[in-house]
Amino acid sequence: MDENEKPKKAAPMSDVQWDEVQCHQKAKARGDMTFTLVGQDRTSPSTICWWILQNIETCPADKLRNALERAIQMRSLPTRKSPD
Repeated sequence: MDENEKPKKAAPMSDVQWDEVQCHQKAKARGDMTFTLVGQDRTSPSTICWWILQNIETCPADKLRNALERAIQMRSLPTRKSPD
């Protein structure tokens, strides 16, 4: 399967979801480790904001904006819990 080709049998994904899948696939292909934050975890939004602060000088603006948007979405989830 070409890295830009969506899986044929998978449930339909939004473009944002597909971008996340590709991001993880690319990292795995490079041998990089990944860590996933769950949106309902109370600490996820602040963890993302800390990451933004640490990368504000070197990261592309669109990537920083995307991260901030995700943190705001996570903060607005109706069910928040302590990390598992």
